[in-house]
Amino acid sequence: MTITVQMIVDRLIEPAGKREQTVDTLKSGSPDAAVRKVAVVFTATYAVIRQAAETGVDLLITHEPTYYNHLDETDLLAGDPVFERKRALIEQSGVAIFRLHDYIHLYKPDGILSGMLQALEWEAYADPERLHVLTPPADEGHTSRTIAEQLKRKLGIDSMLVAGDPDMPVKRFAIKPGAAGFRSHMQLLAKEEIDLLVVGETNEWETNEYVRDAADMGLVKALIVTGHQKSEEAGMSTVVGMLRESFPELQVEMIAGPPAVRRI
Repeated sequence: MTITVQMIVDRLIEPAGKREQTVDTLKSGSPDAAVRKVAVVFTATYAVIRQAAETGVDLLITHEPTYYNHLDETDLLAGDPVFERKRALIEQSGVAIFRLHDYIHLYKPDGILSGMLQALEWEAYADPERLHVLTPPADEGHTSRTIAEQLKRKLGIDSMLVAGDPDMPVKRFAIKPGAAGFRSHMQLLAKEEIDLLVVGETNEWETNEYVRDAADMGLVKALIVTGHQKSEEAGMSTVVGMLRESFPELQVEMIAGPPAVRRI
């Protein structure tokens, strides 16, 4: 049986149900193209696309946009040398690119969150009704620092941002991968039961300052900011498992990459 791009897209959409309003569309390639090899990535960078082309990948599944903005709008970029060179590489390579952002977050449970918990080996900590709320065993004696060290080790992160006392004991914490925004962050931090919030990224004048004020008031509150990519990348492994199960003859691999920025 020939597996096509559309067959794979349909499988990725199926758990959430088709939506009319979504950024999850085919960014390049034909839905009727045959697929023998798939690569799953956090974002389709220039280096990733080149690697995919060199290793015979037919379809890239990316969580984030290809062209630097949420809607992948290109009018602003027309004539820009970086955009034009990237677009040319995509066209020359023949690699199809499908964005899987909205649908995977609509899986039950959220595919990114469940994949991250598995990668972090935190599944046993999670509240079955609220997977983002985590309670480690009391005898593990966790602090913000020990949780940050786990994140660094398991996700391959050199450093991260911490607000509040890093040696503050943590009885219960929450994780919000990606950029959920201040409203979502605050609603969790405002709960008395939540000592620590782990997020991908923040606007620095919002969540960071909320936690600074809370700590200065003597409240047991802290924040860890891992960086957006590493807070979600491992979650895309959900897709790898799904496609391998649905299409055993298909070659499916995960391509992880370094963050775009680093501290020096």
